[in-house]
Amino acid sequence: KPQELAIVQAVAAWREREARERDVPRGRVLKDDAIYEIAQQAPRDATALGRLRTTPKGWERSATATALLSAVNTALSLPKEAMPKLPKTFQPPEGSSAAAELLKVLLRIVAEKEGVASKVLASSDDIDRIAAEGDAADVPALQGWRRAVFGEQALRLVRGEIGIKFNKRRIAVFDL
Repeated sequence: KPQELAIVQAVAAWREREARERDVPRGRVLKDDAIYEIAQQAPRDATALGRLRTTPKGWERSATATALLSAVNTALSLPKEAMPKLPKTFQPPEGSSAAAELLKVLLRIVAEKEGVASKVLASSDDIDRIAAEGDAADVPALQGWRRAVFGEQALRLVRGEIGIKFNKRRIAVFDL
């Protein structure tokens, strides 16, 4: 929700400032889990903050907690039009999930062969977009060196130029 996103942004910015002032890692100021819970529960006062499971007992009475509550209340007081807009998530068209699964198998084959983590070559969003949009997908996996290593083969699989088969207890790519 936009209100939750506004709280996450405000609390994360506060945590970053606090961590820099104290010269400590962000996680020592406030853990990510606590930020998520604060965004969901939107505590307006110390009592509400004290009820959260991700904050230490008694912490809600500290000066640090007071500064945190100020950031939360500032985010809550934003008018609706000033709330952050949620990015629209990509919804793959119906029927492209099977193609995405084949592309994931190809990605694993290529990653093993190249000795690189599959996440480095393509994200799941990249895979979904390639399955749905083919050559028109504007994703990192179809740019630069990633295209040469994985992207071209992925597009060939989508176009039906190559296939995947089970050969002697191993999965292999073959030309059609």
